[in-house]
Amino acid sequence: MKRDKFFITTPIYYTNGIPHIGHSYSSIIADSIARYQKITGKKVKFSTWVDENSQKAVLKAEEQGMEIMPYLDMMASKHKAVWDGLGIEYTDFIRTTEDKHHKFVREVLQTSYDNGDIYEWVYEWMYCVGCEAFKKDEDLVYLNKTTNKTFPVSKDIVISENIIKICPDHLTEPQILKEKNYFFRLSKYQTYIEDLYKKNPEFVVPNDRFNEVKAFLERWLEDFSISRETNKFWIKLPFDETQVAYVWYDALFNYLTVCKYPNNWWDDMDFWPADLHIVGKEIIRFHAIFWPAMLKSVWYELPAQILTTGFLTVNWQKISKSLGNAIDPVEFSQKYSKDLLTLYLLSSFNIGQDWDFDEKQAILTYNAKLANNLWNLVNRVVVLSLKLPAESWKLFWKVDHFLTDDNLLSIDQDLVGFLKWKPTILDYLEKFQVNINKYDLKSCLDITFSFLDKLNKFADIKQPWQMIKGDDKQDETRNVLYTLAEWLRIVWLALYPFFPVKMDMMFVKLWLLDYKERLENWEFEKLLVEFPTFFIKEKWENLFSRFDV
Repeated sequence: MKRDKFFITTPIYYTNGIPHIGHSYSSIIADSIARYQKITGKKVKFSTWVDENSQKAVLKAEEQGMEIMPYLDMMASKHKAVWDGLGIEYTDFIRTTEDKHHKFVREVLQTSYDNGDIYEWVYEWMYCVGCEAFKKDEDLVYLNKTTNKTFPVSKDIVISENIIKICPDHLTEPQILKEKNYFFRLSKYQTYIEDLYKKNPEFVVPNDRFNEVKAFLERWLEDFSISRETNKFWIKLPFDETQVAYVWYDALFNYLTVCKYPNNWWDDMDFWPADLHIVGKEIIRFHAIFWPAMLKSVWYELPAQILTTGFLTVNWQKISKSLGNAIDPVEFSQKYSKDLLTLYLLSSFNIGQDWDFDEKQAILTYNAKLANNLWNLVNRVVVLSLKLPAESWKLFWKVDHFLTDDNLLSIDQDLVGFLKWKPTILDYLEKFQVNINKYDLKSCLDITFSFLDKLNKFADIKQPWQMIKGDDKQDETRNVLYTLAEWLRIVWLALYPFFPVKMDMMFVKLWLLDYKERLENWEFEKLLVEFPTFFIKEKWENLFSRFDV
């Protein structure tokens, strides 16, 4: 049977630094979405990469006294080590220095040039090396070197030795560049992009980030440089080899390179257009404005959607190696757990929101939701099941419908509907699937742990630890425990894309030995409606140990 396809990409990761916890946030989002798409029946392509054709990479190599390619090889290896260390299950890792990428970029440059969308011009502009982007006055801020304070650029301010213009992101003065370059006719596509936004109101999510893009579009688009003449280490223009392709024109086409020239023998162009680009808000303008125009110029379809993340800070400062606040996500996961990192990053704030990383809060979140809420209930089921007098190692449905209307009379009214368990499960799953298909991962986790709260309350009301003491209550006790185990099984299936290792361990503990294989073979929907027998033969080791703050 032919499977639907799903193509997801991470942001552009510059090669000149090792990925920190801020980068891992985007990759964990992509990994969770990709895993869900895979288990629900889609053939998934998941691309991540390093952007190597940049001036910053050349400067970093020079700082370390290395030739450029050995430096890039070293950094690419370090990037892969981070993603592999976090268990990010990407299908493609592309380097923009690869021959196939150079070949493809030269092809699209020539096509766009032949279409009249690229022209030559001599200009003088401000350029920020850190951003790899040209800047206008409104993109900068003033810095008073005496007070070390910044403030908005204004015509009323007099420039002096003590007051300079700097990039607000990198806190450095832009260079003044005057040279002959080739420009892309972005202004030609103003109306096209306006119409695109009207027809696709969710082209960029979340909506507040889309509004920022629209506000920029209202200022009217200007053509942008796609080449440099002073740099030699990049991709040479096919129509003028004295110039090399400017980083953004080169970099963005990597999304197509991995489809047109995949790391396998079959054609992956069926995956294009991409279903989802995940990008940081600092590069949304390039993806939501430049990229659609560039694709239109060379007759390729546009991506379906762009998901934009906000800034992650530490102690309310931008994460940087120079400030000493860059947290290594692999080391952090080894110190605590990858589950703690995933849970905190995906459940504490909405995608698109700026957030300050708080290690203490990350621990408290993990302790409350995974160690206390989930694991406490799992442990109750396991321990009590082992106390059942007959066939204690087997937990199965003994009576078809023990939750009758009579049972409900003594239950809190707000739980009456809940205890009719099948509609409640379906409602939970429907909400979960609606939210995950909207890429609202926080809501998925919120409703899951809210559901677990209800399960714990159900256990408190039924009190199987008291019920098990009555000789005439053994079947009812078994039914309560089976109900809890079955609901937990459903929750584990839903949480599998987020915490695949621990969820699989719990499947195995209940003797559901083939669940990982079946999930990887697209049987998520089928598994949801099964009613297995659970085998509980021994007390489990703690899979979600609490951490001290």
